[in-house]
Amino acid sequence: MEKYILSKLNNKNFSKAINEIYLLTDYNHHQYPEYLKWYYGKNIPRVLNGTGDIIFYLDGLTVAGLAILKKDIAEVKICTLMIHEEYRKKGYSKELLESSFDYLGTDKPLITIPTNRLDEFQKIITAYDWKESTRTDKYFTEEVIFNPPKQLRKK
Repeated sequence: MEKYILSKLNNKNFSKAINEIYLLTDYNHHQYPEYLKWYYGKNIPRVLNGTGDIIFYLDGLTVAGLAILKKDIAEVKICTLMIHEEYRKKGYSKELLESSFDYLGTDKPLITIPTNRLDEFQKIITAYDWKESTRTDKYFTEEVIFNPPKQLRKK
């Protein structure tokens, strides 16, 4: 299995990877009806301007897992974390997370997880001691927010 970082690919592979990653993550439309707009309108520009990236692992031609990341002054976040079903429970999520932490500079990035998927992420939440902050239903389903950025106190 080989690790790739979207911003480091040549033009031909970059374009191909953008589309393949979108197709793999299109299931997000169920939870986020504006996913297409976000992916192409927000996330890809982040990759191009250096405030985000996509790390993905290929096993032959199969994307085993990917992380869509945001890293700017306001937020350090794992936007999407996906492990292909055939590669789950084999340690690949740890490898992907460690690469994401290296890129983001922290093992406690902001991440939101839909409440209906918390069981899937429980091992990760426990292993990395992520702390639940609040819950929100801003995106059509209830989500749990982990590791929010520290807010400066007003005097």
